[in-house]
Amino acid sequence: MIRILLVMLLFGIAPLSAGQASEEFNANEDGIVIEGYDPVAYFLDQKAIKGKSSISFDYMGATYLFANDKNLQTFVASPDAYAPAYGGWCSYGVRVGKKFKIDPNAWKIVDNRLFLQLDQGTQKVWLKDQKKNIEIADRLWPNLKSMPADALGN
Repeated sequence: MIRILLVMLLFGIAPLSAGQASEEFNANEDGIVIEGYDPVAYFLDQKAIKGKSSISFDYMGATYLFANDKNLQTFVASPDAYAPAYGGWCSYGVRVGKKFKIDPNAWKIVDNRLFLQLDQGTQKVWLKDQKKNIEIADRLWPNLKSMPADALGN
């Protein structure tokens, strides 16, 4: 086991544990994204539903919670289809080159992608030119995702 960890450290591969989620994800200190809300519920129920800590799945260094086993299995079968855009950071924030926390109740699904926002007011601004905002955020995200939120003025 120690040999494996040494090899991982030597090559820059480190396992992520709770509380060490990548800067790519808007996660709390326990590594939970979307403030613990179920990502699949946005698609299937068309509303924000709080997940249960007893029903979770770790994906790419972040922990997702689910309201029920069906939603968990749906996510596990196709996680990229349900994971939020920009690691769960505010979509408009990414569009302006920053990482902002989110309100799980400020959301929209566009072209089968879940976009979260800082709050309802920010969502109204984002919706005014949604297509352009997504295009700009998609272009900026690859350079922003590994940067700490603090380095971006959040």
